[in-house]
Amino acid sequence: MDQSPTPAPTRYGFLDALRGYAILGVISYHCAYFSGWDSHGLQFAEAGAFGVPLFFMVSAFTIFMSLERSQALESALVRSFYIRRILRILPMFWVGIALYAFVPGREHYYQDWNLGWTYYFLTAILQHGWHPDYINTIVPGGWSIAVEATFYIIAPLLFFWIKNWWAALGFFLAALGVCLVANECLHILKDRQLIFKVVLPDLSRRFSYEWFPSQLPVFACGILAYYTKKAMPAAFYSRNNGLLVLAGATIFLCSIVGIGNRRLIPEQAFFALGFLLLIVALAIYPPPLLVNTAICFVGRISYSCYLMHFVILQGVVPRIDLFSRLYFSHSLEAYASLFAITLALTILVSWLTYNFIEQPFIRLGSTVARRLNTVSELELKHRVAAA
Repeated sequence: MDQSPTPAPTRYGFLDALRGYAILGVISYHCAYFSGWDSHGLQFAEAGAFGVPLFFMVSAFTIFMSLERSQALESALVRSFYIRRILRILPMFWVGIALYAFVPGREHYYQDWNLGWTYYFLTAILQHGWHPDYINTIVPGGWSIAVEATFYIIAPLLFFWIKNWWAALGFFLAALGVCLVANECLHILKDRQLIFKVVLPDLSRRFSYEWFPSQLPVFACGILAYYTKKAMPAAFYSRNNGLLVLAGATIFLCSIVGIGNRRLIPEQAFFALGFLLLIVALAIYPPPLLVNTAICFVGRISYSCYLMHFVILQGVVPRIDLFSRLYFSHSLEAYASLFAITLALTILVSWLTYNFIEQPFIRLGSTVARRLNTVSELELKHRVAAA
């Protein structure tokens, strides 16, 4: 095997743009909540919470794309994958753990809650996603990091198993079944007081949405989006076709906003199907209006934005609340001002953490993986020569 350095991965602007829209949706959702917005259009702001499933889908899409590209270049594909993923996600998350241990901003569910060492330990090793009391405690929004890390564990296995769009479709349907059965079992066990006996009902409801089995169909839809893109003939890649699919995605997503319990499958799966159309549309033709330098920049720093915007909100909300009472007569104005201020400060802080925390560890992950692959190739050559 060639020992030349692994080429730098190609960046796809539409994927960065999708991450950018995902984080804008998440920040919009939290700003709507904190501003007390209760007017027309609130449902669309609240739908921004589904930016997290969009993150999951883009992650699955990107992981399969990078694994396929690296398969012919790296002798230790799985090991390299885990090294890169761990150094991509853990350092910034550990910064979040340290930050929220001292700075106000954690999501407290009890007024007097003494968090023991197990909360910090399980969160630090990304295993806090299997109990309602742990999943979203130390780091606000940390449930999504736990879910993402769980997907990392099985992603290489899925990559070797799923090789085309019909296998991806089968996995999506199987994941839907896992989601429905797992949640039904969860509810039965909780109702019979066999698990989570002292957990509040609201926490249990949130947990049934946030834990990994509920989000597995979303990752499956990201994989399906990847293989759908691969299966499309080159002749289909045109501006008109891209805009047509984009229109379909827009109509579908707008029609399911606020659908709530009026559905046959989980709400996140409905949104995932809409996001599938959106991903395919932007892969076919990324309109400059939607895929541009600004939104791609936000997408690149979106992980830092996700972890940092909670503490910024916690600092801004008391001040914007006073400001809105003095100057604004409508909650929509309070929401707009809170969103603008939070987004600006979040981007500023996240640009710093992206450059000084995320990027050095991303480069370190690539360097370690490359060197270990070189060592593996040399060992293989020695074995062949010895034989």
